Amino acid sequence: MQVTARLHPLWISGRTGYVYSVISRGELIVDRSRDPECDAARALMAKGITGKLTLLDGKTGIPRTIIDIEKAAKLRTVEPNRGPLHFQRWKPFDTSHVDAPSPEETAPVRMMRA
Repeated sequence: MQVTARLHPLWISGRTGYVYSVISRGELIVDRSRDPECDAARALMAKGITGKLTLLDGKTGIPRTIIDIEKAAKLRTVEPNRGPLHFQRWKPFDTSHVDAPSPEETAPVRMMRA
């Protein structure tokens, strides 16, 4: 399956530089990513979408990158201190050490009238 998405850059000052949002089929699938191709691939895989993804320039619509969704979903871009960008195997974040919020922390806040 051939999927297209639009890549929208946003300049963040400082060391961060550009971050990117990705919109596919009118839906924001990636927001403010420094690795939009791989993050978009994982977002599409989570929805059961595979095949090729063509990333278009957000303003011009000109194709910028074509990736294999299944392959890119397994990778992440690494920017070393020196040398060229390269890919490494992606691993999900370990959240086992994070406590789930208590019901009080997730309950909606009610405003009282004076």
